[in-house]
Amino acid sequence: MEESKKKYLSEYAVNLCSARWLLTSSSQFMSGGTMGPQEQGVANNCHIYVIGKTPAISYCKDSFRYENGILSGKVIYRIEGVLREKAFSFEFPLMDGATEVRLSSYPHREVVTLDERKNEIRYLPASVVCMGTGWHLGNSELSDIEVLYVGQAFGDGTRTAFDRLKSHSTLQKILAQAQYESPDYEVQILTFEYAPYRIISQMDGRARNVISDYRDMDRFRGIINNHLSEREQICLVEAGLIRYFQPRYNEIYKDNFPSDKHKILESCYDLDFSGLIVEINTDELRYRLFSPTIKPNHHHICQVDLLDPEKRWGFFHFGRGDGSFFKTPDVIVRK
Repeated sequence: MEESKKKYLSEYAVNLCSARWLLTSSSQFMSGGTMGPQEQGVANNCHIYVIGKTPAISYCKDSFRYENGILSGKVIYRIEGVLREKAFSFEFPLMDGATEVRLSSYPHREVVTLDERKNEIRYLPASVVCMGTGWHLGNSELSDIEVLYVGQAFGDGTRTAFDRLKSHSTLQKILAQAQYESPDYEVQILTFEYAPYRIISQMDGRARNVISDYRDMDRFRGIINNHLSEREQICLVEAGLIRYFQPRYNEIYKDNFPSDKHKILESCYDLDFSGLIVEINTDELRYRLFSPTIKPNHHHICQVDLLDPEKRWGFFHFGRGDGSFFKTPDVIVRK
């Protein structure tokens, strides 16, 4: 029988879930194109970004055809230098004054339409064709995105993730190294909007000798009446995801979160939250995130014990009824 370190009947966790998100290649991002109203609305509200990498998709020059309004050919990519290819064919009407369809120069990543003066009207990346054909569905080589860096662009609340990334030195470093180390891969940028946090409560009715009187109720009232700020929420998401994925290019929070020294946890400790649960979901387009320490999945749930388990058990500890306790599996704890 273990000596109980449970203090209260009730425990509470901060739960933060991703909502809308965008995926764009670094080449499209760096080219400075424009977004449609719906995509721009999402971009304006996304304050968490993930930099990852996937195989670079190109058009096969030898098979490329545009005849009678039909665009056809093959899209290709390489893994360890080994070619993969898939045929496509679909209607591609000329619009907005375009008179010509042309394949971009090597490595042939885009199809562009031109007007009579050779001005570019619109373009179609090979990666979009790949998605449109559903080639990535059931193909882990294309659907799995390795997480290289996690960041937040909250700042003073006036800059979006895209604004911050335009001058982000880490992105430039990743782009330079990726081109050298992985020439067959392309850097991808995912930005996520997070919904306001939810409070998850649990009551351990099997725990013995815990505080269950007005003091327990006062904690609940304090949590309900005192809200975490938007900035605090975004900082918690960033720290949780970094600790969970342990991306190659992150340093802060990668190995030592949570800690009493982290100021972003001050409000959580003041309100006596004992757990943090950060979720990130990319199921909508069937892409999966992974890292060297985390297996690919559409939906990741990062669980963090904010307490020192040597001193007190909180949200992730439960009584068995015989005086012993068990801990929820796969919970990040202090090192």
